[in-house]
Amino acid sequence: MSVTIDWPGKSGNKYCYWLSEPSDTFKDEGGNYAFVKRLPNGNFVPLYFGETNSLRTRIPQHECWTDAVRLGATHVMSHTTPAGETARLAEERDLIQRWNPPLNAQHRTVG
Repeated sequence: MSVTIDWPGKSGNKYCYWLSEPSDTFKDEGGNYAFVKRLPNGNFVPLYFGETNSLRTRIPQHECWTDAVRLGATHVMSHTTPAGETARLAEERDLIQRWNPPLNAQHRTVG
């Protein structure tokens, strides 16, 4: 059974992400992704949001993954974004501004 999560952005737009294990194989397509931590109540909290031209290339080699694990990351969430880089960047910014993940330095709305 596939698990999806709708992450709301600051704008009110919702973005549907698929839940994956860090060792899963990702599509060689442009998309958005999140490193997330599962809370004891079963909910997830984002630790990092990003975008890439290739989920398959970017996620396994990501420089923030070790820090995400240190903060409790348990899963990767992602989806392809066929609308292109401009749409991916807008989504990334929207989600960061709403959630303020600790590993995102740009676009945060707090400290």
